[in-house]
Amino acid sequence: MSSTYTIRSNRLIATFDPDGARMRNLYFDKGPNLVLDVDDAVTQDLRDTYGGTIVGPLANRVRGGQVPIGGKVHHMPCNENGSTALHSGPDGLDRAVWTVAAQDRAALQFTHHLPDGHGGLPGNRDIDLWFEVADNTLTLRITMTTDAPTPASIAHHPYWRVTPDHQLLIDATHYLPTDDANLPTGTIAPVADTPFDHRTARAINENTDHNFCIAKEPRERPVPIAILTTPSHILQIASTEPGLQVYSGAFLPTIPEADIAPLTGVALEPQGWPDAVNHPGFPNVMCTPDHPYSQTTQYTLQHAT
Repeated sequence: MSSTYTIRSNRLIATFDPDGARMRNLYFDKGPNLVLDVDDAVTQDLRDTYGGTIVGPLANRVRGGQVPIGGKVHHMPCNENGSTALHSGPDGLDRAVWTVAAQDRAALQFTHHLPDGHGGLPGNRDIDLWFEVADNTLTLRITMTTDAPTPASIAHHPYWRVTPDHQLLIDATHYLPTDDANLPTGTIAPVADTPFDHRTARAINENTDHNFCIAKEPRERPVPIAILTTPSHILQIASTEPGLQVYSGAFLPTIPEADIAPLTGVALEPQGWPDAVNHPGFPNVMCTPDHPYSQTTQYTLQHAT
């Protein structure tokens, strides 16, 4: 296990690992860890399912790893069934050892550089992460600059610990149906009369691994997009991102030592829409020298009443 870095407010304690910029722990009012975590000495299985990491620079799935930019098709390495690039392939940001650029009691900054061509994508890219805690809110800010047009959709991938009686509310009227490869079909479908209608709080269907269409473009400031309620606490997520990928955790590993098993954690990932580079009707995920990538996501906690 590499060195960890801890930040704290009067109510939150968060611990991070430069390996993948992983959030290893988040404690609220001295309660239990709210995210799934296990020591690497026990197993790498959770690590291999992206637990707690930053994923990207192009999060989610890309069909065939093909990214068309300016009349040229760039090829990302495929790491899922040989035909899909998931979270930018086998050498994405989750596999980077990030540099700690700054830290004080309540804030931590990570940085990482991707050279031109890394992961099959163009551009010399510099990525900065800022995690900051204040009272009962953890804020994550992400920026990426580039010297050539390149896609950017970076996501934070913690698994929030849940029990079967959780409830999830999502501010989305539409979602993206997927095919057998878990890739968007291209249809933007209403959530009404489907298992994915979370406009009223309900438990996550175990078959959920879908993008919820929050907006048609990124927002300038974070807006509330989801509320996860458990018997002990309530998590509200606000973000500037236009999509929220929700994964039920149905294929999480079984790790008895850490009380981890399928469906014990859910991933709630603000990001751009998956495979947007191959769907012109989806929100644009291109980053250019004149238009850097920027995301702000806030996690606010309170006790369940």
